[in-house]
Amino acid sequence: MQLIKRILVVMDDSTDHQASLVQAIKIAEKTSASIELFLVVYKNQLISHWLFNEAQQKVIKNEYLATKLRWLETYAAEVMLLDINVSIDVVWHTDMSCAILAKIAANNTSMVIKSTKQDSTISKIFFTPSDWQLLEHCSVPLLLTKNVSETSYNQVMAAVDPEKNQAKSLDGDVLQAGLAMAELFDGQVHVCHCYEPIGAELWQGITAVEMENTLDNGDYNVYTDAIKQHHSVAFTQLLSDYAFDETLIHLVAGSAVDEIPAVVKAHDVDLLVMGMSNNGKYMGNTIEKILDNIECDVLSIKCLES
Repeated sequence: MQLIKRILVVMDDSTDHQASLVQAIKIAEKTSASIELFLVVYKNQLISHWLFNEAQQKVIKNEYLATKLRWLETYAAEVMLLDINVSIDVVWHTDMSCAILAKIAANNTSMVIKSTKQDSTISKIFFTPSDWQLLEHCSVPLLLTKNVSETSYNQVMAAVDPEKNQAKSLDGDVLQAGLAMAELFDGQVHVCHCYEPIGAELWQGITAVEMENTLDNGDYNVYTDAIKQHHSVAFTQLLSDYAFDETLIHLVAGSAVDEIPAVVKAHDVDLLVMGMSNNGKYMGNTIEKILDNIECDVLSIKCLES
């Protein structure tokens, strides 16, 4: 992950607690990054009311934007007291994700931080349509935070998949991002790779003829040992340039959809770092199912290769 110099903080005017800003301040204090408070607004009532002509609608819209700028200024004043360079911007747009992506393209954003919805009853994150769009298209590191407490990232986990053809450089970026975030917060870095063997029932359905002269004529235990060894070698090779403690390395048999949330929960992971490939998927798996079942913050690293 490149040096964090400029953080774009997506503000939420529906609440007083700005989870994204809380996390941005923590990172800015440790990296000397600047912060831009960014608010996307749109009120259909202001431009569709039959009582107002076009000129009046423009005046009303501009006044509404001015009130939102004043609202942002109250937060900016608090940030400046912390000796952090801060700026503000409000844009009128019907699509939040499009506005954020346009903002990223127009300046030198190093990281985007946006809050996610948190259900206080079941402690579950609910990702919005804008979150999904950003996960698919955001070209810079995207931190989605629930930030329901003031705790830091004590346990960081990088989810990698060295078996994917495009994964080598992306996995490296994910590992570097995990290490960078853990260093900022004096945390530990876990590394997880999930592989999915053929299930025993499916294996039993394969005929002896189909398995002739392979894997000891179809012995399922031989197969599971062989595939574990294969993935272990690839995983070890990926981590060969790093000095991870063995207790923090997790090679897990099973689908990423099921196993990543389980590992996150078992090790009290505060931040999951994952790679997003060009087709909008987490290394070929269904990202929606993974993210719907975790309760920690998420840092998404986009694959920039064609």
